[in-house]
Amino acid sequence: MPPKAKYTGEQIIDAAYEMVRRYGEDMLSARNLAADLGTSTSPIFAAFDSIDEIAALVAARARDLYKRYLDEGLSQDIPFKGAGLKYIQFAKDEPELFKMLFMREGSETPMHYLPSDFEFESEVRGAVQEAYQMSESEAKRIYNHLAVYVHGLAVLFAQGNCVFSDEDVSRMLSEVFVALKKE
Repeated sequence: MPPKAKYTGEQIIDAAYEMVRRYGEDMLSARNLAADLGTSTSPIFAAFDSIDEIAALVAARARDLYKRYLDEGLSQDIPFKGAGLKYIQFAKDEPELFKMLFMREGSETPMHYLPSDFEFESEVRGAVQEAYQMSESEAKRIYNHLAVYVHGLAVLFAQGNCVFSDEDVSRMLSEVFVALKKE
């Protein structure tokens, strides 16, 4: 009878997730993961076909965490603004997971970000459409402008380069929204 696996798949994913949270997606490799677990790569490849499979599961867990932020934002008094503020908060709280989800290099467009590609776009756009009784095209126009603005602020925070307070960010988002609504 073969020896019992030293680590379960879930334990390996937990370790991989924490590695990405602390050090970034670039540090995720079978060798680094094995070293972190204090084992060889054998248990990793006994449970998973490739490091890409592990990375995909880590990204799914990160998306689930981001979705909790988004849901909290959408439940605020001003859902559209809440969603933007929570996107920025996610970048501040989880900079490496934010980079993994929203700042991947090597693709023609940022993955999961630009309005046409962002998996939560319709949910967020719908919040502005409903709250302000706007047409779909008007809501999309405002969403597109603010999505770029919010993403820029979030990237600054994820990179540790933002000097704005939470109050500054909230005020700035309101000012941009009001200006766009007047157009």
